[in-house]
Amino acid sequence: MAAASLAALCWASATVLSKAALQNTSPVLLLTLQLMVSNVLLWGVILVLRRRLPQRRAAGRIALLGLLEPGLAYLLGLIGLVSVGAGVATLIQASEAIMILVLAAILLAQPLRMPVVVSSLVALAGLAMALGLFDSGTGENDPTGVTLIFVATAAAAVYVTLSARIAADHDTLVIVGLQQLSALVLALAALPADALLFGGLAWPSAGGEWTVVIISGMLQYAVAFSLYMYALARISAGLAGSCLNLTPVFGLVLAFLLLGEMLTGLQLLGAVITILAVGYIHLRAGAVQH
Repeated sequence: MAAASLAALCWASATVLSKAALQNTSPVLLLTLQLMVSNVLLWGVILVLRRRLPQRRAAGRIALLGLLEPGLAYLLGLIGLVSVGAGVATLIQASEAIMILVLAAILLAQPLRMPVVVSSLVALAGLAMALGLFDSGTGENDPTGVTLIFVATAAAAVYVTLSARIAADHDTLVIVGLQQLSALVLALAALPADALLFGGLAWPSAGGEWTVVIISGMLQYAVAFSLYMYALARISAGLAGSCLNLTPVFGLVLAFLLLGEMLTGLQLLGAVITILAVGYIHLRAGAVQH
């Protein structure tokens, strides 16, 4: 539980840092640099500790999941984050709990119980309030950016649904290392998108900008994913997921303290409704799994 909670803090902190880095660095390049930092750290630890790699077929399956997250999920998420506030982005990511339940019902034939369905609708209504859809005075979050973050969250939900089965069967560091290596390949292949969408590659210039890139890469990819995989191997996916309710809480607070992002009263109410409803969904999921 502590590991999953720390993962939530790392993801929220790194999202806020990434938002700051995007002021001067193009998104696909930022993802590439962050994944390079993470891969150097992860594979350095794997080599020093002499962790054993899985068989080729198993390694291939693990690596393929990395194309979903952090690959596609963070590729789309960072592009969306250019035009969406960091606090709101972490709040959108809270909808992952609902997506996981829907995927479990479709792929694993797990029943959707009425209290969970109602809570999901309440969470979505709260999220709509937090995004400012019911407040004519807010228009800071671009609809395209919001859509990209929702799609990125859906990719992350598919990843979590499929990864829960492998977390207990292989070494945590090796799983994360293989997945982030494949994500790095995807990011490198997508670099031309920066030129098409943003007019070229914008590199970090000052030393402080590079520091933000390095720290966010370590927190968001190496540390957070390792902590969460560690948690998934030891507690149920429902309990681990319940700790991720802290992500939007941390995100909203850090976005306010570090970036000065503000929410209207109606948006703040929507954020609270979403967090509480998603928390209830996770508690129900954890109870069912036990």
